[in-house]
Amino acid sequence: MTKQEALKEFAMYGAAWFGNSKQHFAFSAYDRLQGWNKLADKWKEEAEEEWEEAEEVLNRLVELGCKPADLQEAMKTMEFPFYDDPKQQIETDYHPEAVAELSKLAEAFADDYPTQKLIQKWIDGEQEHMAWEAQYLNYIKKLGYENFLIAMM
Repeated sequence: MTKQEALKEFAMYGAAWFGNSKQHFAFSAYDRLQGWNKLADKWKEEAEEEWEEAEEVLNRLVELGCKPADLQEAMKTMEFPFYDDPKQQIETDYHPEAVAELSKLAEAFADDYPTQKLIQKWIDGEQEHMAWEAQYLNYIKKLGYENFLIAMM
């Protein structure tokens, strides 16, 4: 991966985190209105973390000489659908391959320690994110969907 390709992909992650943050805030608000407060709290926590990560990407991109328009351009290519169904919320957000993709991106910044360190921080966060989503999907499978929703109240 060239440095330019790596920067473009880096901007794509920033765009994804901005979009995911908004999406997860919406999931949180909807789930809270339905009484699924535990799930709403988890989505809100994720939304706040993703917003911080998006800000970090933007700040680092600016430090690397990119412009905010680069991030805006990346955002134009993404959609962030909103789902009413908690199971669908979790299933569509669950991307265990993201850790491997971020690791590959970190390798592309081998000569840029600050960026590589930032990406490693996100890898750690993404591993935690995938773990709770896998756990919740397992709860749905073991408890049944209705019992899972009751447990989320």
